[in-house]
Amino acid sequence: MDWRKELGRRSGDRGWKDDFPLSHDLPDVVVVDCGKLEMPIHPMFAVRLRVFVDWHRLQGRSVEVVPPVDAAARRLFNSMRVGDEGDGQEDDAVLPVTKMREFLEVEEVAERTKAILEYELTDVSALGEATFQAVSELCGNAIEHGENPLGAYVAVRRTTEPRRQISIAIGDLGMGIPEHIRQRYPEWTDDGYAIARATDEHVTGTGHPHRGIGFSSTFEAALTRFLHGAQMDILSAGGFCRLQIVQENRKIETFPASRFRRGTWMTYDLVSV
Repeated sequence: MDWRKELGRRSGDRGWKDDFPLSHDLPDVVVVDCGKLEMPIHPMFAVRLRVFVDWHRLQGRSVEVVPPVDAAARRLFNSMRVGDEGDGQEDDAVLPVTKMREFLEVEEVAERTKAILEYELTDVSALGEATFQAVSELCGNAIEHGENPLGAYVAVRRTTEPRRQISIAIGDLGMGIPEHIRQRYPEWTDDGYAIARATDEHVTGTGHPHRGIGFSSTFEAALTRFLHGAQMDILSAGGFCRLQIVQENRKIETFPASRFRRGTWMTYDLVSV
């Protein structure tokens, strides 16, 4: 007996439409059928599915991922290394799903991503520095508060329609931002509020003065004349936080998450003028 999940054609849009349960109760054989999947495919979908596959294999299960039938979706699917083939080449797959465990790996990935944007994908080269800062700082945060056997995952994708855009997805299965920040601020009991406060400059769960600048420096790097807008969504535990830059003004909103999320999951979309 196996556990099978068949995804719909729009399951990759924004990356949150399907549940990938990290449950010890699943049988020994797991199948995720992406045959109907079509474009668009957000990098958060790629990260979440890859984490699901790796987590269950770590538990000793056999996991099969059926790739999309649609040609365009299959090329990007393979280039983003969502499944096991992972040998395609697609310009829009700026950074395929990449696993990191050390801060040195984070810097190498950030530098590689910036180089691709600035020297190979010139239509979005103006977003190179902001993307570098996002990958460097946000993945660094994920390594710090997300310690777990799988490490942290990141993926970056370019889109050109309806606007030129860079989308970044980062995920980990660590303790999560709320629990991490409550090590220093135990009174912040609401998960959404804790996430929002974690984005303030120099607010850190470790108490180290050199930490707590990741979110603020990431947004500062985005404030250039080449930016039309930016949006960051953060889901962790029972909280959801959305940060936006609109006409150089920062806006922040918090809501309860639709369901509990183990670890921390972030998407960051940078839209070029």
